[in-house]
Amino acid sequence: MYEIDFYEDRNGHSELQDFLEALNQSHRKEDLVLLRKIIFQLELLSQLGPQLREPHAKFLKGYRYPVMEPRPMPERIFYVQWHDKRFVLLSHYTKRQNKTNKHEVLRAIRLYEDWIERRG
Repeated sequence: MYEIDFYEDRNGHSELQDFLEALNQSHRKEDLVLLRKIIFQLELLSQLGPQLREPHAKFLKGYRYPVMEPRPMPERIFYVQWHDKRFVLLSHYTKRQNKTNKHEVLRAIRLYEDWIERRG
């Protein structure tokens, strides 16, 4: 079993946890369906760890760190492996194009670098 941490900034705030809370409190059917998809993907990550592959997750190539994303459409959640049995969920965005938004990936990398700096 793998552990999953949420990225928190220096003030203890997690944008992703806020997003999931908003989905959970929503009364819109689409939001609750999306929340169930995300929870399913995170459960798979917790069980399979780095063995989680497409169509459930994708390794993004060409970046400084091995950034990955579970793929509950249309949301993308960036994560990295941190230590042997841990993953850090960094950020998310709603994908609106065929290609993954490079600026969003670079933002996730900056968050990971901040995480490393503070957590080692």
